[in-house]
Amino acid sequence: MSRIFLVGAGPMMDGGACRVTAHAWRTWHFVSALRHADHEVALYTVSQTISPLDPLGQFAEPRTRDGVAYENLDMRAGNMLAYLIERYQAFRPDCVIGVSTEPASWACRMRPTVPVWADLHGWVMAEAQLKAARDGNDDILSLGELATVGRLNRHNVRHDLVVTIPSSVDFTSLAKPSETDCIRRLVGGDDAFVVLWSGSFNTWTDAATLFDALEWVMTRDSTVHFVATGGAIPGHVDSVFEAFSERVSRSPHGSRYHLVGWVGSHEFPAYLAGSHLAVCVDFPCLETSVGTRTRLVEAMAYGLPVLITRGTELSTELEREHIGWVLAPGEPQALGERILKCAGEREQTASMGKRARRFVEQHYAIEQTMEPFLRWADRPCFAPDNALKRGESPTIFEAATNRLESDARALDDIEDIPSLAEARRELERLRSQRRSRLWRFWQRR
Repeated sequence: MSRIFLVGAGPMMDGGACRVTAHAWRTWHFVSALRHADHEVALYTVSQTISPLDPLGQFAEPRTRDGVAYENLDMRAGNMLAYLIERYQAFRPDCVIGVSTEPASWACRMRPTVPVWADLHGWVMAEAQLKAARDGNDDILSLGELATVGRLNRHNVRHDLVVTIPSSVDFTSLAKPSETDCIRRLVGGDDAFVVLWSGSFNTWTDAATLFDALEWVMTRDSTVHFVATGGAIPGHVDSVFEAFSERVSRSPHGSRYHLVGWVGSHEFPAYLAGSHLAVCVDFPCLETSVGTRTRLVEAMAYGLPVLITRGTELSTELEREHIGWVLAPGEPQALGERILKCAGEREQTASMGKRARRFVEQHYAIEQTMEPFLRWADRPCFAPDNALKRGESPTIFEAATNRLESDARALDDIEDIPSLAEARRELERLRSQRRSRLWRFWQRR
């Protein structure tokens, strides 16, 4: 058994949370897998976006999920890093784990002297590229960080530094629907065919294609209803959902659009249970090609059939295994035709959902996906180059195996770069003065 200090994304699906991100969903899967393997875990989550739906009343908010106590931290507080370091030092773990990019960065900034596992869920630079396109601001530069700081070196040439862990499902804690008729009340009857969108309308969401497809099918089938749980991401991207909502308000079928907004994590399973088809419509872009769609993995775990546009890794697997419908992006009529066909063949549509659930049980359960991570957690170890540095320095932060790392260490010691740059400019100004030039001339003689 290992003592593990874990920094993840929060809040998790603990009953009171409304906006639960894919990162928080993934954090729970790491925690659950470690708990089932009998490891001792000290858990701290970081609220990446403080949603009005999930306000934080204090800096460190005690919460509980399935008997696991943890603290959800407000990262806007200036003392969060010091707080994490204090808790880390008091716990004296065998290793540190950061789940998702931002929490992993906080875990590494603690400068732990034990092995670290950093789970990078999603690709921040691909998301930033799309946000730049939306915002009209292209001031983004991406570099190969591992190479520039010397981590891709001769010591690691035969070592796997990266393990791929797909979006997973913890079937042991999959919440049961709190009720079964919330959808029926929403749409006003039993004969409706409900198309469900769950989660955010993010930068890569092709909301225009989605809306045009829904309009096409609603004109032809009066039983089709659209339900959206989720919506805008406060502080990140609001425009996509706002544009979609504005078009809905002008639609002749507006009464069949139900934009519910973010719902409590304890309520959401009822929406999955009452729907007939889950959809996700993306732009063809870099984020789509390297990303997945956790919301659809969750839908399949509940036996809900899914329809997705081609591009993500998940869409490739669905198409290969014939466990969902995959369509070309940017084609609203094709999307509408498939929804219309699903609505007209409800038994076959439901059967697809059952096949999808069986596949997820076999390939996406945390017992399978977390296996390489749990092997490491049983015996946490450094990468070969860091193991070598540990032999030279107890902190490993004072040792380097090549010049790039030496330069990076030197930069670590410089905290006030603007002041250093200003001092350099002042030095250049002094050197350019006439007296200084005369003195250098005299010295050369």
